[in-house]
Amino acid sequence: MLRINAHDFSNMMRLQINQQIAERLSGIHRPTVGAVTNRPHPVDETLQVVNTKPLSFEETLEEAINLASTTHGVDVNLIRAIIRAESNYNPLAVSHAGAMGLMQLMPATAERLGVTNAFDINQNINAGTQYMASLLERFDGDVELALAAYNAGWPRVQAAGNTIPQIAETINYVPRVLGFKQEYILQQYSQASNQRR
Repeated sequence: MLRINAHDFSNMMRLQINQQIAERLSGIHRPTVGAVTNRPHPVDETLQVVNTKPLSFEETLEEAINLASTTHGVDVNLIRAIIRAESNYNPLAVSHAGAMGLMQLMPATAERLGVTNAFDINQNINAGTQYMASLLERFDGDVELALAAYNAGWPRVQAAGNTIPQIAETINYVPRVLGFKQEYILQQYSQASNQRR
């Protein structure tokens, strides 16, 4: 029987995941403006697409966040803030507890939400946002309690009488995420105001 220590296994998994991400990113394309191909658009034969270019990591991330936000009704800035707090935008992040990917999905949560690859940007963001939406629903839209539940688990929030549990990590996590969210909102206002000038 072959034995592999945890460090070697972790390195092998990271290499495999890096390869999968590179393959996935190289396969994502979008039309380049003004490009032309011989394939007509299925609806309007006057529209044609040519020379596609791969999406950058940032573009892929933004598309996944926007789609998850629209699909599950969770604010885009809250999704960004959770990703920043959970993984600092590292799609290969793995916690000591085994949480994976951008939104740090626990294996049981990922499985329950139908995730087949927790390191896949789209699957991870969609599932993490779906989970956050369910927590917002469970706690009647209370963002602080939903964030506490995202971090500590909803049973702990309920056991604490629907308050933030007295867990140091969770007590720090909630205002940290809300602070990141506020930063993103201010950036949007700043960008919008610069565009009006």
